[in-house]
Amino acid sequence: MLMVPAESVAAPEQRMLNLLRLHWVSIAMSVLMLGVATALTLLQPLLVGRLVDPARVGSPDSKLAILLVSLLVGQLLAEALGHYWLARVGEKIVLRLRAVFTAHVVRLPIGLLDGSRTGTLLARGTSDAGLLRELPRAVGDVVFGVLTLLGAGVFMLTIDALTVGIVVAAMGVAFAAGSPFLARIQRAALNCQVAVGDYTAGLERALGAARTVKLYGAEDREAKSIGGSAHAAYEAGVRIASSTATSIAIFRLGLTGSFVAIMIVDGHRVADGSLPVGQFVSLLAFAVYAVFPVTAAFIAFANVRIAAGAHQHLVATLRELPEGDPPSPAVSDGVDQLSAPRLAGGGQSGAPLVEFDHVSFSYGSDPVLDDVSFALLHNQTTALIGPSGAGKSTILALLCRFYDPSAGTVRWQGRDLRSMRLNDLRGRLGLLEQDAPVLHGTIRDNLLIADPDAGEADLWRVLEQANIADEIARLPERLDTPVFERGRSLSGGQRQRLALARALLSRSQLILMDEPTAHLDRANEYDVMTNLLQARGSRSLLVVAHRLSTVTNADQILVLRQGRIHAIGTHTELLGMPVYRELIEHELARQ
Repeated sequence: MLMVPAESVAAPEQRMLNLLRLHWVSIAMSVLMLGVATALTLLQPLLVGRLVDPARVGSPDSKLAILLVSLLVGQLLAEALGHYWLARVGEKIVLRLRAVFTAHVVRLPIGLLDGSRTGTLLARGTSDAGLLRELPRAVGDVVFGVLTLLGAGVFMLTIDALTVGIVVAAMGVAFAAGSPFLARIQRAALNCQVAVGDYTAGLERALGAARTVKLYGAEDREAKSIGGSAHAAYEAGVRIASSTATSIAIFRLGLTGSFVAIMIVDGHRVADGSLPVGQFVSLLAFAVYAVFPVTAAFIAFANVRIAAGAHQHLVATLRELPEGDPPSPAVSDGVDQLSAPRLAGGGQSGAPLVEFDHVSFSYGSDPVLDDVSFALLHNQTTALIGPSGAGKSTILALLCRFYDPSAGTVRWQGRDLRSMRLNDLRGRLGLLEQDAPVLHGTIRDNLLIADPDAGEADLWRVLEQANIADEIARLPERLDTPVFERGRSLSGGQRQRLALARALLSRSQLILMDEPTAHLDRANEYDVMTNLLQARGSRSLLVVAHRLSTVTNADQILVLRQGRIHAIGTHTELLGMPVYRELIEHELARQ
């Protein structure tokens, strides 16, 4: 099971440190380069001071000038290398966050994914994660600024303590005045990312239903709705810019005040001869050299807050617990399901393939299933029928362990599903969903989801069984034909048959089908069901029935109504029961 990373449950500051700690070697090398750049920077004012006094008497030192230029070039090279390494660390952090986020999101429970907006999750994995690339660079700016300030302070202290006191006092006041805005920046950054998520979700909704939106002339309404989220993101961005600009202006005002104070105080001292001109120039140069890195460090603090807001938004998803093992504490049989063999043509002697034992289930406070009990036998076809909302699809979802029962037990060959590893259980199942989802990619890609190791012959075999092989063979690129997003290049019937072929390709003991022929005409339905019954081999089928022909061919029929099993039997056995006869007359026969 993928574990939630440590940074997702720690305090915000600790989470940021955890991200950086993974790349401490690269960061250490970057800091070393920035330290070299700082040292080369701080040597320059000393040389400037030595150049000034000889210049006053007309004897400039060319060697010192060459050395000064060399120090400047070395400083620029060291800075460039240090910032390049930090930028690479930033990209690695984004890569890791996106990898962790992706691996985590695809393992989240179906119930949580069903209740989440896809666009919001997309924004968290793209926009939010992308903002974290500035974190190492911000750290580098802070390190460079602090080292420069400390180094300049030490050198200035060897020249004149009074000037150092002026600079420290001014910077302390400036930092204290600008710091309160940093918390506002982080709050605004979080609000901005929430709004960006809403915008992405709204856009994804409109594009996903583009035909419906256009048909009903809802383009302007959708654009206005989505634009509201974009405007919220804009307002949050403006608040970020306003708080950042204000805090930087206050900080720079304090730095400017230090310059003015140095010019006034030290200017008088130069005038009365108590401070040599060379020392005054060096002090002033140290102050100038310190201003820009220190200002960059303060801006970096603001950028760290922006990154923290984005990370806080992303971590909200990482905090959600994924599906996974070990089994539920309610199960204590201790069976190691990894060692349980997959049975090719049967199961444990005397045990049904699947058993629902007094199962109840609710979505939140809404009851769906109530005390449901039935068994699926090996090598048989079971039809599940009932009116809309009776709970038919929910039974399939419980079998796949997308949800667990509120009460009762679902067993696979005598074992509680909750005691089985998810991969082991789901590897025994094939699924044809009601909406027959097709993923962006090629026909081949969509089939290989069920069995990545399947060969070309296997793919054509299941396509033939799903009665779609001839249509695929006529396409110019055959199996490598693109199907576009959500299978838009295919008809509804083609999508359903492709999904059916995928289910047949799976190495499963039980194939679950939710209205497998809903989008097929009568001729295709007959061919598909005939081929399916022939191709199933030793596999069992559980079919949510849509048409009467499926029901009459089933070995067992389950009649579900208002969340309860009302009858079990074959078509012939159930014809005498009013509840079954009413269903086939008013529901199935009509369709």
